[in-house]
Amino acid sequence: MILISHRGNVDSVNIYKENTQSYIQEAIDLGYDVEIDVWCTSYDQLYLGHDKPENFVKIDWLLDRKDNLWVHCKNFKALTKLIELDLRVFYHTMEDYTIISDKHIWAHNLENIDENCIIPLIDEIDIKGWIPKLVFGVCSDYIGYLKND
Repeated sequence: MILISHRGNVDSVNIYKENTQSYIQEAIDLGYDVEIDVWCTSYDQLYLGHDKPENFVKIDWLLDRKDNLWVHCKNFKALTKLIELDLRVFYHTMEDYTIISDKHIWAHNLENIDENCIIPLIDEIDIKGWIPKLVFGVCSDYIGYLKND
């Protein structure tokens, strides 16, 4: 099972650092994959940020870390720009299941999951209360909790 840091967070939520290149790299250096949020502006520029484009990022930076990134495209323009690249990308709003470009499933419905699914257990209470099941990966702001188990 792979362990995925949510926006660079490993053992707590840091809204000031999450979705920044240095914070994401710190999580990668600790041995985690990282789910990131990417926007594409009307000027075709890419930005990291959850609720809005905040931190400029170059495509080369993303491609250099492609083996460790799970790219949540936050708008349609980001999806159309990044889907053609060698990155794992997905887009969702409130769907139970979303197909990732590498053919894994991002599963918000935890009732029906299997070894192809990545499940978001974002909150500390979610990850501490989770009874392990066969899944491809887990994404959390508290992913360090699973690394220590």
